[in-house]
Amino acid sequence: MYTAPTPSQPRAGRHPERVTNVRLVHLRIGSTGTEPTADPIASRLAELDVRSVRASDPAGIDAALGTLDGERVLLDADLAGLNLALHRMMRRDLLGAVETAVLTREPIGYLRELGLPAGRADQLELARTGRTRLVGVIKDDSGGVCVDAAELTPWTPGQPWWVRAVVDDQRLCDGEVRSLSVRRLGPGELRATVRLGRFRGRSCRGRSLQLACDEARIVSDGRPRERPRAKRTFWSEPELWLLATPDAGQLG
Repeated sequence: MYTAPTPSQPRAGRHPERVTNVRLVHLRIGSTGTEPTADPIASRLAELDVRSVRASDPAGIDAALGTLDGERVLLDADLAGLNLALHRMMRRDLLGAVETAVLTREPIGYLRELGLPAGRADQLELARTGRTRLVGVIKDDSGGVCVDAAELTPWTPGQPWWVRAVVDDQRLCDGEVRSLSVRRLGPGELRATVRLGRFRGRSCRGRSLQLACDEARIVSDGRPRERPRAKRTFWSEPELWLLATPDAGQLG
């Protein structure tokens, strides 16, 4: 049974301090090859005696999560792999209970806005010494989660696609469009953008996006959903993911 650590939140009114004695488990997602011995991250993880686990699918991630014993999970993934890992954690009610940190393989806009360093060596140092806090993500009414952005397009490419979409009380569109995207802006806020033509678009900002449409293909953080959708609600959840960050004063 997983034993959740006490979240390492800084005291109000004080700057975050380094934490020590953080036990890490390195969860490498989406790669089945051998870690290059010349990789400085691999060498550093070996020096720190960090347990490493590989997972390439939902079952593998679930199995890895089932072995946790109070460790902070170091999620080593691209954006799509990170989305998958967080989705599996949310299904097990672990997203806000298990301390996590990230090792990214590509730039991720939202994480950059949170103040996470760009270099993997600096990200590893933050994973070892940074305090965790609850940060936000986009959720949808199918149980999905989105870190950075989601895009909706016609299920059949090239076909006319009707969409009616509302952001809070603002009408975004009601007619044929080419695509629709949603991106998290900050605590409790997202931006939905609809592409009406080659050079025409429209955007609205608010807490939630509700839409009805012809069958749509949804790609969240680069990870496609398996089935077409005709209705969906997205909203910006302000505090859901327990993540090591460098500064509690940054965007949440």
